Amino acid sequence: MRTLINNKLVEIHNIIADRKNNSHYGLLGGSLGEVLFLFHFGELIRKENVAVIATQRLEDTIKTINSSKNVLLSFGNGISGLLWVMYHLNKCSYLTFDINNFNKYDRLIKKTMNDKLTIGLYDYLHESLGMYLMFLSRNDNDPEILDFVCKMDTIKINCDLNMGIGWEYYLRSADRMVINLGMSHGLSSIIAILSKGYKVNSNSLTKELIIESIKCLLSAKSSTQNNSIFPNHVFKNAKPISNKSSESRLAWCYGDLGISVALWHASQALGRKDWEQEAIDTILHASKRRGLVENGVVDAGLCHGTAGIAHIFNRMYGYTGLEELKEASNYWFAETLNMARFEDGLAGFKAWQGNERGWVNEPGLLEGIAGIGLALISAVSDIEPAWDECLLLS
Repeated sequence: MRTLINNKLVEIHNIIADRKNNSHYGLLGGSLGEVLFLFHFGELIRKENVAVIATQRLEDTIKTINSSKNVLLSFGNGISGLLWVMYHLNKCSYLTFDINNFNKYDRLIKKTMNDKLTIGLYDYLHESLGMYLMFLSRNDNDPEILDFVCKMDTIKINCDLNMGIGWEYYLRSADRMVINLGMSHGLSSIIAILSKGYKVNSNSLTKELIIESIKCLLSAKSSTQNNSIFPNHVFKNAKPISNKSSESRLAWCYGDLGISVALWHASQALGRKDWEQEAIDTILHASKRRGLVENGVVDAGLCHGTAGIAHIFNRMYGYTGLEELKEASNYWFAETLNMARFEDGLAGFKAWQGNERGWVNEPGLLEGIAGIGLALISAVSDIEPAWDECLLLS
């Protein structure tokens, strides 16, 4: 399989390297994800010309941002994502630059981050949590940044029956507020980011929020041997919002995989062996799940596709050394290669974007070939996949 993966990586590289610069500069869906792939692929094959192309693409992206009249600030689609990429490239020694040269947006991002959180807009991909992660990535101890945790405390809700705390999320399909447990928009992302924040500044409030959040999360566990251990969303009393939602797909964005990673990060930050065992039990249960239809898997992207599943198992294998996770990772990487079946796709891949849009060619990180490529690199090399901090996996 290694040869097949290496060949597929060359295909992905050739397509991304030949593309014109994406006018959308976002990290998760735009040109920045492609830039990340190019830098990491260049390290894999040890070819300086790839880094040259990546650097030029990054410079073009910065020019696009500087010429934009309406600059977005979010982590997934805006300036916060760009700054995270710059710090990441600096840490990996792909580029050498003065980080302070990229701080001109700091005050605006801080104000926006705190204003959004004041009205409950914490969403990691699109609102305040992602901005907070960007500041944490440079170990920022600015009091305005640390005050973020205090604001998170003011908007929490107490779950019923002494089952910890959560944060409300508007679920459009149910037209009501719920507690979202997922990594993309919900409690798992909060736990993962607070755990990262605790490592930067070990204060009692952050610790309390992590402890009480996990109390809420664990109270939502299924008491039966379902396909999944955790649901997608719960009410305040930690009950699934419907029978349909009592199980979750196999994916990064929702379900057991992201939850196991969040539990792992919290266990390492606070030294909790009981949470570490919960993380291991959850990921081992997930490792036994096989099949596309049975697990709600349609395409290959990182968000909810085979590459994301494979990479999480590979990541957790790296953390735990459990061979069952390596076997599961290999299975889902093989399924990823099988997904490259579209003659008019990018390296054979397309992303499914619902009945309205159908199958589309997607070059980006979250759902497209840049993310698939980054996951495949981790399958065939010992290069630390530090890029996956943007998905809260490291």
